[in-house]
Amino acid sequence: MAVDLVSRVRALWPTTVQGRDRLRIGSILAGATLLGYLLTCVAYPAPLISRDYAVPRVLGLPRAAAENELEVQGFKAKFDEETPDPVVPAGHILWQDPPPETGLARGTVVTLTVSSGPGPVFVPDVIAFEPAQARQVLEAAGLRIGNVDTVANVAEAGVIVATRPGAGASRAPGGAIDLVVSRGPADIRIPDLIGLRQEEAREKLESAGLRVGAITTRPARRGPVGVVVDQRPAGGALAPHEGRVSLVISN
Repeated sequence: MAVDLVSRVRALWPTTVQGRDRLRIGSILAGATLLGYLLTCVAYPAPLISRDYAVPRVLGLPRAAAENELEVQGFKAKFDEETPDPVVPAGHILWQDPPPETGLARGTVVTLTVSSGPGPVFVPDVIAFEPAQARQVLEAAGLRIGNVDTVANVAEAGVIVATRPGAGASRAPGGAIDLVVSRGPADIRIPDLIGLRQEEAREKLESAGLRVGAITTRPARRGPVGVVVDQRPAGGALAPHEGRVSLVISN
């Protein structure tokens, strides 16, 4: 019986020792974990697990409203350089980074890009176009026709020979572009109309392919009244087909 009892004690002895070692190791590990957690709390007082919040959508909002919305939700706004855009009005948010609905911690900075409105429009080349065609091209580019002048030119009558400003120049959207239209080549010699009555002068101009322009009057010091005492351009000058000649009539 004594031998059996001793044998049993010896058999149980390693197990008891092994169990105590495990208990001691477990206590050491638990203490180290607790110590590490306490040190982390001292060094980083913020909670280890932060809660994310969705970034609000501020696209299209005015600058001040977008900044206020982010601050209300706990975020900070940072503004980038303004960028032109043909759709988003000037002063409104064109883009945000991070995008809307992104989960972030409160206090995160959200970069906002503000629209500066439509950018400048480059004047298209409409030389040799007729005015109606030029109007369509300019309006498609976001511009409009301003003043239309005519000049004698080797180009056929009725086509555009120049624009002000020229092609390639930049203008604000909706800006006016002046057109210079050809009256055709100056190949008709203007007749001398001095001394003719107004109707006679008109008939003579029309028979030459020209037209009467502005008519003004001047007191007649000598000679009959109702006759041409001056003309512009003068007789003998060249004018294009249907060019206008201004008359000064004595009264």
